[in-house]
Amino acid sequence: MDFFCNFAKHIHISTFMNKYEQQKIIEVVLYILNKTGGIDFYHVFKIIYFAELKHLAKWGHRIITDNLCALDYGPVPTMLYDAVKGTNAKGTFLADLFKENVKFAGNDAPNVLLAEAPANMNYISESEIEALDESIAENASLTFGQLKEKSHDQAWYEAFHRVNGTNVISPITMLKVMHADESIIEYVKEQLELEEEFV
Repeated sequence: MDFFCNFAKHIHISTFMNKYEQQKIIEVVLYILNKTGGIDFYHVFKIIYFAELKHLAKWGHRIITDNLCALDYGPVPTMLYDAVKGTNAKGTFLADLFKENVKFAGNDAPNVLLAEAPANMNYISESEIEALDESIAENASLTFGQLKEKSHDQAWYEAFHRVNGTNVISPITMLKVMHADESIIEYVKEQLELEEEFV
């Protein structure tokens, strides 16, 4: 990875991402870029994060499987970050998919991403579209500083300042940030415990 993201055993992380999961990340990015007409990757990362908060709190599962890491400027999807920087995370070809479908705007706007294709909506559910649309509407026009402040929520803080150094954001803390229903929190806890049994 281009940045350092520590992992802990007690925080569920995905160390393997199948072809479908990688393609879905690209389709989510394409959806955001087509919807906004192009936007910088910092905004893409934060739009995804806030959509994840909404979807997790309402439905009990994330939109993409990429781990969210708490970095200085807020939460970042780890493997997508690597892909944007041109590096395939171990065991993935996400950077190759990214390069095939997304381009950088150019020297005048080096961080702005443009879609090279429409999103394949077979990968994105109606509930995910709803969360993404709400996040785009709420966050696409915010400044860098506003997004940084907004994304430095309790979930980010807990991961960034975790004593053992681990900075993967916990889905449970994300749910608490959203004041999710206790039944959703218990459901997600059960799902994480089941997944841990297969790790």
